[in-house]
Amino acid sequence: MAGGKTPVFLNKIAVQLREQNWFALAAELVIVVVGVFLGLQAANWNEERQEREDEEQILTRLQAETATLLEAVREERQVLQRKVDLFAQAQSIIFTSDEPRPLTPAECSAVAGSHIYRRESDQLPILEEMLSTGRFDRLTDEGIKQQLRNYILFRDRQRANHEERTNELFRLYSRHPEAIQIELVPRGTDTEIDWGFMRNKDSRWMPQCNVEQMRSNRQFLNELFDNMGRNGHVLLTYEQREAILLELQQRLDELLRS
Repeated sequence: MAGGKTPVFLNKIAVQLREQNWFALAAELVIVVVGVFLGLQAANWNEERQEREDEEQILTRLQAETATLLEAVREERQVLQRKVDLFAQAQSIIFTSDEPRPLTPAECSAVAGSHIYRRESDQLPILEEMLSTGRFDRLTDEGIKQQLRNYILFRDRQRANHEERTNELFRLYSRHPEAIQIELVPRGTDTEIDWGFMRNKDSRWMPQCNVEQMRSNRQFLNELFDNMGRNGHVLLTYEQREAILLELQQRLDELLRS
């Protein structure tokens, strides 16, 4: 109790003890105990209210960040899908004995850049905050907590896979210059692709593919097959990540509507 009130209470107790006023003494004690209980209960209620408000803020942020990440994953998947489709077109020319035709600029560019593996977008900042500050258990829904644990396991596994994929790169235009040459060609229109990051006003860098040289070089074919397979694996990862995030988003929508 506050400093000024404690002596008054003790004086009352002392008087009641001297006067043997047991009823008044019991009443005073009951009032004190009930007051302490109600004070503690109010503190607990306030703490629980703050925790529930914090949980709702976490769920709201998690819903927004999941939607943003899902959009990024879908955009990246579409870009990779176009690249994989170009591989499918090119491999029907490179890996067969049919009458060869030149690769289109887009097909040649895809083959020349087949060693490029972008690490997938995977960040949910609020999830990192919860893990670092111990607020993960603020979430009371066991279903959403298990979905987040599953996502963490998937994310960490795919990060490790990315490190493994990029540990040994088959940069085909450097390893097989007879099959792929990087040349400076005249610029036609502003919509034409600049290969790499080297941009010139009147010309542009572009790979030039020699299909016959590709077909006759078994090492080149094996390395191209390896590069294409890794890209295919990344595409599968995008599909899995999108499915996980979509399920997470649906559960978050349900929780915030309830």
